[in-house]
Amino acid sequence: MTRFLWLSAVFSVSAMASTMGTCTPTALSNLIGNPCAVGALTFSNFAYSGDVDAANINVDFQMAANGTDFSLILAPMTGSFLRNFTFSDTITVAGNQIVSVNDQANFSLAAGSSGLLTIVNNPGAAFTLSPGNQAGGPTRIAPTNSVTTNATLTGPSGSADPGLSSFELGYLQANTGVKTLAAVPEPASFGLFGLGLLSLSLLRKRGVRRASAS
Repeated sequence: MTRFLWLSAVFSVSAMASTMGTCTPTALSNLIGNPCAVGALTFSNFAYSGDVDAANINVDFQMAANGTDFSLILAPMTGSFLRNFTFSDTITVAGNQIVSVNDQANFSLAAGSSGLLTIVNNPGAAFTLSPGNQAGGPTRIAPTNSVTTNATLTGPSGSADPGLSSFELGYLQANTGVKTLAAVPEPASFGLFGLGLLSLSLLRKRGVRRASAS
């Protein structure tokens, strides 16, 4: 029992020492398996497969000056185009709630451009975007703290035709009067739990010693 309590305390200290990364422009490969946060926003559950390596796809996080519109933008770094991929992530907001989704694609303007991008927001709207039809939304949704997005691009297999040069997942948040908690527990919570267990262990030891002395 004492060993378990000590291990819990060690785990809690480690949890307190580790902090979630700050969302900054980076390669998609750095985000897979690594959630990040900016302000009250948490971006997590990144998953990807496709014809362009995740290390060559740039991810940018943008917040409008009004503090309510925010977006996640993916684009190849090397000037190549995306033709086939699947991508998913989850966005969670604390304090406010997400009330609208707005997804956009930027297909190449070169002759022969092709591709079909399907973006499904859960909860929210599903958009099918293609050259000439590159914007979906904004679409109002019931206020929610978290939206998971799944995107699938299908293009000309085995073709040199350019396809998608970037796409943007856009969201609108608002203060709906509902107080919310972040979906990811703060490391400090684990720390307090572990310290509490350690205190109980010390008190138990002290009680045993007093009983033995008497």
